[in-house]
Amino acid sequence: MGRYALLVATGQYEDVRLSGLRAPDQEVGRLAAVLEDPDVGGFTSVEVLRDRTDHEIRRAVEDLLAPREADDLVLLYFSCHGLTTAARRLYFAASNTVQDRPAGTAIPRSFLNEQLEDCRAAGRVLLLDCCFSGAFVEGFKAAGTAVLDDVGEGYVVMTASNAYEYAFEQDSLSLDAPVASLFTDVLIEGLAGGAADLDGDGWIDVDELFKYTRGEVRARRPDQTPQYFAHGSSQPLRIARAGGASDRRPRGKASYTSGQWLVARGFRAAAEPVCRTLGPMGRRAVVFVDRRPVELADAAAIAAAFRPDDPRDSLGAEYVRDLVVQVRREAGDGAASAVAVARGAIGGLIDAMRDGHNPVRLMRGVTAAAARATELLARVAPPLAAEQVSALATAASGDAEIGALLGEVVAVTGPGGAVLVEEGRGRLLEHEVGRGLRFDSGYASALFVTDAARDEAVLADARVLLVSGPLTRAVDRMVEQAGGPLFVVCEALPHDALTALTRSATPIAAVVADQERLTELRDVVGGTVLDADFLPTADERSLGRARKVVVTSRETLVHGDRSATGPSAAVIRAPASTAPIVERAVRAVRGAAAEGVIRGGGVGLSELGALLAEDATGTPEEIAGWQAFAAALAEPARRIAENAAVPVTDLDPTLLDSAGTARTVVVAAARTTSRFLLVG
Repeated sequence: MGRYALLVATGQYEDVRLSGLRAPDQEVGRLAAVLEDPDVGGFTSVEVLRDRTDHEIRRAVEDLLAPREADDLVLLYFSCHGLTTAARRLYFAASNTVQDRPAGTAIPRSFLNEQLEDCRAAGRVLLLDCCFSGAFVEGFKAAGTAVLDDVGEGYVVMTASNAYEYAFEQDSLSLDAPVASLFTDVLIEGLAGGAADLDGDGWIDVDELFKYTRGEVRARRPDQTPQYFAHGSSQPLRIARAGGASDRRPRGKASYTSGQWLVARGFRAAAEPVCRTLGPMGRRAVVFVDRRPVELADAAAIAAAFRPDDPRDSLGAEYVRDLVVQVRREAGDGAASAVAVARGAIGGLIDAMRDGHNPVRLMRGVTAAAARATELLARVAPPLAAEQVSALATAASGDAEIGALLGEVVAVTGPGGAVLVEEGRGRLLEHEVGRGLRFDSGYASALFVTDAARDEAVLADARVLLVSGPLTRAVDRMVEQAGGPLFVVCEALPHDALTALTRSATPIAAVVADQERLTELRDVVGGTVLDADFLPTADERSLGRARKVVVTSRETLVHGDRSATGPSAAVIRAPASTAPIVERAVRAVRGAAAEGVIRGGGVGLSELGALLAEDATGTPEEIAGWQAFAAALAEPARRIAENAAVPVTDLDPTLLDSAGTARTVVVAAARTTSRFLLVG
């Protein structure tokens, strides 16, 4: 059985005699979200028409009703000005309607009635949020038509008012451009909040929805009387589930929009195959590339290849791709965990918005929770011990050989040392120890990036200019002296000097570092630390040399010649298919060296979520956002256990994870969740 809806909202009119309405545009999005929500309306398709002409609306109505089959349900909703003539004929205003010429420019009652009568769908529901909408029943066929208390399959009409009343909101006429419509507001409240489930069976049928709506509207506006008409009804016609899962009893009216719901739906669709890869027993996902099935196990590859069946889910899928790329760039590992956390948080926040919580206030709670989580991580994560490096690298890569190699390399370079991963020509893992330096300072401008996919500036066989003090425009001369790729490190980089570097045709990367780093770099690359005043007289002999320089937005790795002095560094060469995995393990070790370790397998994040839940503060709505995010931190452990077919309590307690990776997961997931909440 298919469930199809068309929502027509007209608030802007070419005829100035028809005052503009704010309610239709505001309410139609919320109603669409509730109807599309699989935990509430579960409609197969919900189309929204805003401010369209009469012929566009007629065509859309026919396109909705004509192809329906006998087991379908259709719902047609109008929110607009209702116009009546002296002969009591009812018309629904379109954007091009002329007030005193409705027959040729508006939608007549007769057209909608005939289309609904001729439609083959077993269930047909018409909702009219218009002034004088009760006049719709005038002219119905006498046989089989009644104002009923028990409505089932058939043709049902629910109107915001009777044939002689206006449709109101608060103390305003709908003609006076209210903020929201009382009738539609109550409809959404009854559907999304579950309040219209009067018999408590977990379902809302049309009869229950009307009884609830009529009671609430009359209680708030005694001079507005919703009407209800049925034509050829039989069994109860269920229109929605009672506001979500059976164990929830929502409190208020839904506050989420159709845009938010579509993002949530698309995110869930794209997140599912990514989450299947979590854990040592993570399964492989099948996605379609150019209509051919492809088996993938990498979160980034899955997110990049995934294309939703419904194009409306594309934006949510894009959120997943952005999140994966962001986490891979910042931490190397943890992308699938971040997707699981964001998926869980978005689901919890949809529930909170079903309860009527404001999305902006929820976002404040999520942001505060993420900030508190990073503080807790710093407090509970012990430092990385030397003997834990191999275990941590093995857990991050899923490969004991990679873990053993990194344990050997880190024993030489130190956990925070300069370790560079390159694609080798052979099929084996190899490494070479030399001299190099890694420090926490990124490129001064994104214009220096040479590898956009990895967001890196990479220079091979580069000359190195070290400058004490602020760089000057005289750097142009040193660019010429270098005769090739140039890496510039200075204590300050004024705008004019930066502009000169970014406009150069020579491959250049520039970073800002203190005097101590300049001295350390001189030991690695040679050359001279020049005073800025001497740049005009310096020559090529003042430049150092680096075998390779890799600069990201956050850090810099410099590898010098083997004969150089300074800290130890290593180059790991791995097959093309293995190199990204090795690099993720290197980043995990580096993050653990800086911020400590927590229990792996998602257990540490789950424990962090439990601690976070105890610290919730703020307004009730902010606390709801905080708690939704805290609960979502248990999602990676749940998915890992699900993929391994074991209880969560049986997850390996000896696995380790980097606190730096966990922090990136928390921050990135919170950022994506906040982005979702800000969708209008």
